[in-house]
Amino acid sequence: MRSIIRQLCVAVVLAVPAAAMAGHRYTFLEGGYLNRDEGKIDDSGLRLAGSGAVTHSVALIGEYADTGDFEQLSAGGIFHAPITRDLDWTAGATLEFADTGLNDDTGWGLRGGLRWRFAQAFELNPEIRYLDVFDDAGVSLRLAGLFSFTPDFAIQAALQGGDDDRFEAGVRYSFAPAGRRR
Repeated sequence: MRSIIRQLCVAVVLAVPAAAMAGHRYTFLEGGYLNRDEGKIDDSGLRLAGSGAVTHSVALIGEYADTGDFEQLSAGGIFHAPITRDLDWTAGATLEFADTGLNDDTGWGLRGGLRWRFAQAFELNPEIRYLDVFDDAGVSLRLAGLFSFTPDFAIQAALQGGDDDRFEAGVRYSFAPAGRRR
């Protein structure tokens, strides 16, 4: 009986990193159009974002958004782990820099969500985000989607609602982990 339990434990320990490597990529660059609706202000602009895998389960993240009168820079990290081969959960924290032209502030953010590849070329990313800047805290729900043309290149769109309403559309280039390119 101990032999079976020992073999099962070894299989689980070996399967978790293998599942993480077979799943989602956490090293990418993306950018495109952004429309933000902040109550009285409805403005459009540019969004650039990226992620860089540090370990199998940790990545650094960053985002820059400029919609005319409002600029935001986010930098932080996320932890991610596979639930299944096609489903990961994520949790992250960011340092936030915001500038309205007249005022600027430094705050922080939290996020948690899922990355779900439900078909070979399609991925959905539901997420909840918390942001605290300008002595004002807000919570938003976000749904992002990817359609992959190749393993490296995809189009991206996102809809976010709550205290930070936004629409995004753009492209993503994912970098394959070292030794995994074909």
